[in-house]
Amino acid sequence: MKKMRSILCMLVCAFFSLALVGCGDDNVSVVKGGSPVKSTEIEKKAARHKIYLITMDQGSNFWQLIDAGCKKAVEELGDIEYKWTAPNNHDAKEQGECIEKAVTEGAEAIILSSVSPTEVNPYIEKAKDAGVKIVYVDSAATVEAVATLETDSYKAGLVAGKTMLSELKARNITSGTVGVTAMGKTENALARVKGFTEAFEGSPYKLSDTAYLNNDRQNIKNFVIEHPDYVGFFGSNGQTTFAIGDALRETGRRPVFVAFDTADVTLAMIKDKIACATMQQDPQRMGYEGVKIAVDALDGKFTKTSEKIDTGVDIIKRDSI
Repeated sequence: MKKMRSILCMLVCAFFSLALVGCGDDNVSVVKGGSPVKSTEIEKKAARHKIYLITMDQGSNFWQLIDAGCKKAVEELGDIEYKWTAPNNHDAKEQGECIEKAVTEGAEAIILSSVSPTEVNPYIEKAKDAGVKIVYVDSAATVEAVATLETDSYKAGLVAGKTMLSELKARNITSGTVGVTAMGKTENALARVKGFTEAFEGSPYKLSDTAYLNNDRQNIKNFVIEHPDYVGFFGSNGQTTFAIGDALRETGRRPVFVAFDTADVTLAMIKDKIACATMQQDPQRMGYEGVKIAVDALDGKFTKTSEKIDTGVDIIKRDSI
């Protein structure tokens, strides 16, 4: 009888022990202060690497495509924690603070499109000193990085200029002034303007002084509206393209307009014959390869520094949409 009682006691204890432990890996209970507290989530294993994308803003379709490329690479690689952040208005101090925050939160690599060749440098240097790998996409600063993935902006500007000249000739426009615009004095903007300008050397046309967006689309709209005599306009990035298109749509004028990037709005301008062509970059490739290179650099597989990778540019016209 005593033996039976002992066995029964052992079975009861075992039953309550199992009840406390729970069933399955996702339904674990722990004991705090003598009372069972149910936990429905197991402590997650930390990701192998933590990578941030920091762009100039998050509103442009161009940055969204870079983000899409990053996410595709992260999905393929697996075991990567990824986050996209950016300043609100292409502000160097704000972008620097984004970099500082990323480092504080444990970023091991930052995919960066710098708002300035030099103004963000102190923040980038501090990140590098903390061991963070830097990979530039679209727009680089002057601080040395693992790699830079971007359109060869000079070549893109040169192609845009030649496209403009060809269209002017096709319309029998033999002289006049062409308006040139840029986002700001970033490295890639200056290179595009340089290429575009050199395409016009020796031609009968004049080029305006460059009009800068400077975070205000109205600057470019006013520039277009105030020069009704200009025979053409060059939008050297997505934002200047949108502003030129808005002004031409409002005024009803149709000078030769060569745009940049392939947002839906820009493609609609070409279909509506507001723009004659646009330069298509490959932002998804920038993001995709940027993440792959960052991970390889963290794993010691990519040991180069200051590697330049041209992601290419194509001309999109109405007949190719």
